[in-house]
Amino acid sequence: FFFSSRRRHTRFLPVSWARRCVQETGVEWARDKFGKLFSQKTKALLKLADEFYFAQDLLPSITTQQEQQTLRQAIKMLKTRPKTFDDCIEWGRKKYQKYFVNDVRQLMYTYPIDMKTKEGAPFWSLPKRPPTELLFQSSDELDCYFISAAACLRAKVFGIEIPQNARNKEIRELLGKQAEKVSVPNFKPSDEKAKQISSQVNKENENAQEIDVEGEGSVGNQPELEQMKKEFQKLLEEYMATLKEGQQVCYPEEFEKDNDENQHIDYIYAMANLRAKTYKLEHMEWINVKLKAGRIIPALATTTSCVAGLQTIELCKVIAGTEIEHLKNAFLSLAVPIMRLSEPGPPPVTKLLDNLKVTIWDRWVVKTQDSAATNITQVFETLLKTYGLKPRDVFYRSEPVYMENLMSIHGREAEKEETLKKPISDLLDLEEGEEYVDLTITFENPNKKDEILTNTPLVRVHIK
Repeated sequence: FFFSSRRRHTRFLPVSWARRCVQETGVEWARDKFGKLFSQKTKALLKLADEFYFAQDLLPSITTQQEQQTLRQAIKMLKTRPKTFDDCIEWGRKKYQKYFVNDVRQLMYTYPIDMKTKEGAPFWSLPKRPPTELLFQSSDELDCYFISAAACLRAKVFGIEIPQNARNKEIRELLGKQAEKVSVPNFKPSDEKAKQISSQVNKENENAQEIDVEGEGSVGNQPELEQMKKEFQKLLEEYMATLKEGQQVCYPEEFEKDNDENQHIDYIYAMANLRAKTYKLEHMEWINVKLKAGRIIPALATTTSCVAGLQTIELCKVIAGTEIEHLKNAFLSLAVPIMRLSEPGPPPVTKLLDNLKVTIWDRWVVKTQDSAATNITQVFETLLKTYGLKPRDVFYRSEPVYMENLMSIHGREAEKEETLKKPISDLLDLEEGEEYVDLTITFENPNKKDEILTNTPLVRVHIK
């Protein structure tokens, strides 16, 4: 019964930089960049890859702008994925150029140093400070710190081996010298981006909300979405063909401040101090950055407490048997802040057959007379008889249990028969005492050959 207006992440917060540079150290900004680059986007790519692998039809439910934006980012990650550690160094050097050179130039192009406000006062007056772009130098220890940490984190995300003793000063200097040879694209000021920044800054001043200068455009039409799906499928298949056995598509980095060797604090230390350098702020010591980064409580923590309270209220209503008219949805944004209550609507209904409709809350239950001996054949027969749908593949969590196409290959008849007749409890790695398992089972579309139905419910199979 809750909806949270997610705070929009931005590629660059120029006005926020200028407005808050005196009050903030930059550690929070660097911590946010770390999460976006090495955790959030990586998790999104991994989720899309898993869903495509199992469903063989990429997210037919993609409808919102946020979901399409996630798909765009995943495509970009696959296009720019590194193949060697040298590619990671090049990526780090270009990120340096973007954050501390090009974005500064764009900001100063949008708001020149002699710009005046509507009232005639200088735009760049305290607490706002004009930033100065940085020059990358391999002789600068902070620049080498950034390249080393950024390249190693990028490599770990894509399962690429990193140099031994990468945190040693000598190795950092070598990586910095290699990064110095990277050719970076020339900066071209964008009038379109300047207009976006300016218009959204005005909006921010009116609404006190975060600005967004992604410039990714609005939600695309259906043909555009289908083209994006095909492009993602092609890129993913090409990438997966290069992976070794047991290797994931990517490996998200969860922030951990107490393990110095993971280079999480190294990255935040370099990012925060380089940002401070652009505004001529005081340099922070590594240990101070570690302490500050470890104390940062994400905004989600506060929101989560509100969500828990709102959910508890609604659960009490359910337990008390309250009529549906008294239940409430909560639309909440602590950033504004705003909270609006409304009556909940019915869940979306998916029509599988003319006489069969389901919602996201449905779950199909299979319970035989001898639950402990229940096998896949019995489950298939029960589902076909009950719902009129022919089951095809079976998955448990993220692992395939039975794949019709693979098992139908000539020469695997005996293996197929054994898998179908073997008790499900023996096929799966279950914890002792489990009474049922929730399986993801795909079903053939009776109206279209070789097409899999989407949005079918989980199947709960009792095994005791």
